[in-house]
Amino acid sequence: MVSPLPDRPKPLARFGPVALVVVVLLVAAVVASVEGAPPEGSETAAGPVGAGGPDGSDPTENPDLPTYFRDADEAGEAGDIEWGSCDFITGRVEVPSVYAPPCVPAHEGDNGGATSQGVTAEEIEVVVYRAPPGSDISAALSGLLDDEEVQQRTREAYIEMFDDVYETYGRTVSVKVVVGSGSGDDEAAAVADAIRIAEEEQPFAVINGPGLTDAFADTLADRGILCFNCGLSVPDSTYQRNAPYMWGNLPSPEQFLRNFGDFTVRRMLGRKAEFAGPELRDRERVFGTINFEQDPPVFTAVGDEIRQRGQLRGYEAAVSETYLLDIPKLPERAAAIIARMKAAGVTTITFLGDPIMPSYLTQAATAEDYYPEWVVAGTVLTDTTSLGRTYDPAQWTHAFGLSNLAGRRPIEEQEQWRLHEWYFGEPPEARLTSGVIYPAVAQMMLGIHMAGPNLTPETFQGGMFSYPPSGGGPTTPQISYGNQGYFEDPDYLAVDDASEIWWDAEAEGPDEQGKSEQAGMWRYGNGGKRILPGGMFNGPPVAHDPATSPALFTELPAEDVYPQYPSPAGG
Repeated sequence: MVSPLPDRPKPLARFGPVALVVVVLLVAAVVASVEGAPPEGSETAAGPVGAGGPDGSDPTENPDLPTYFRDADEAGEAGDIEWGSCDFITGRVEVPSVYAPPCVPAHEGDNGGATSQGVTAEEIEVVVYRAPPGSDISAALSGLLDDEEVQQRTREAYIEMFDDVYETYGRTVSVKVVVGSGSGDDEAAAVADAIRIAEEEQPFAVINGPGLTDAFADTLADRGILCFNCGLSVPDSTYQRNAPYMWGNLPSPEQFLRNFGDFTVRRMLGRKAEFAGPELRDRERVFGTINFEQDPPVFTAVGDEIRQRGQLRGYEAAVSETYLLDIPKLPERAAAIIARMKAAGVTTITFLGDPIMPSYLTQAATAEDYYPEWVVAGTVLTDTTSLGRTYDPAQWTHAFGLSNLAGRRPIEEQEQWRLHEWYFGEPPEARLTSGVIYPAVAQMMLGIHMAGPNLTPETFQGGMFSYPPSGGGPTTPQISYGNQGYFEDPDYLAVDDASEIWWDAEAEGPDEQGKSEQAGMWRYGNGGKRILPGGMFNGPPVAHDPATSPALFTELPAEDVYPQYPSPAGG
């Protein structure tokens, strides 16, 4: 059994705020393989754009959706409509963001009243799920985060902002916090909590849920309630089963593995392990995989399919290991996994799991005098500098891979911070957790804007599927929904693309919380260029050249420049 390194605090104590946020809200499962793309030459595009409605219908053709500026402009009718706060050059709402939604007609008159459960002529009822104190990892660590009430005030501030700058058709969003009754993996409690919310609160939507079970989202979907950030540890099939009710931010395992599978086959397979330690770097790569799983397993079918596809493309892992997130047992499990990897001659370990296990794995590898390549898929923010600095630096200097996260900017220039200052004239109160709070709120408010006055789960879906792909620069990941041809099934998760990253053990600068005491930072290869599914090029991984791989984008890349508009706060 490997004990913690001397003079270093235990992992849960030393991860810092970003990692704690991850543990609280993003402890998630990942699939049991690195090969997610279909075989070369097979069909990769999905059905018609927007497919995903009942009986294969196109949700974007729903007659209850509003008119969008781009459609009216193409028809020569834009001049006949009052658009409200609209930039007629971009056709989007006047919000300083590349993600600003298309303009819709300024609402006046009847909005249809009670168009759906939790919707009246005046309000849209939303519940925020909060984990019970002392029930799981998140609750145990809550004292190291922004206070729960601070988080909620920040969430409500974002809702207030979007209520004003987006079109909500005469309604305001009303929020109530409901505290859960069980741990993150307690299915019975999750079902009971969902039923209680559905029957007692009758909301239109819920934000957040237990992190390690899909029972909460399933139960809400069965009762016609939308849920955002509720599918943190589920395969994409869960989103499809619960459509149109489940929505999320980062890609599902099947989605990110499309890019990661191509990265493995086109960039690493059949090449030498050039980024490993001296004893391994001259050998042709031998792969081993490590991934998180649940009990009972939830990714078996997906893993089997992906392994079959990998074999068709010439990829097969020499060793495949899984682990459960049972923290007291992680050191012993890590030691056993590393011993097997070393014995099998693995040069390249692909890690798809939570942010805690790499601490124990890297300790165990150093104890074995074993220095393989570490390839990250960006699961659960293992691609953050804050977390990278907590892993054994002798190992993490050999780390590289892909990240779905935005290329990092100074915190005051990140979207959730910048928009709060633009609208309110001051930073968000929840300074540690605003980046986790913001995505679900922004996603929900986008769908309300795009749905039109007849707000239902179906018009919400149709509106989201009508949202044009946006972003795609180094610091602005591309966001789209529906079926844009990137994935086999309709897409209910925001981010599509990824950047190539590598760990520079000598780089100095602030981490995600502005801390600069330690060296080591992730760098973004090829200037942070984003890669869409199907767009991975052939050739070795990017050279580890700091000159072409920024660790922090202190200047906004040209592709990410957003329009400027006067601040509602003045100044």
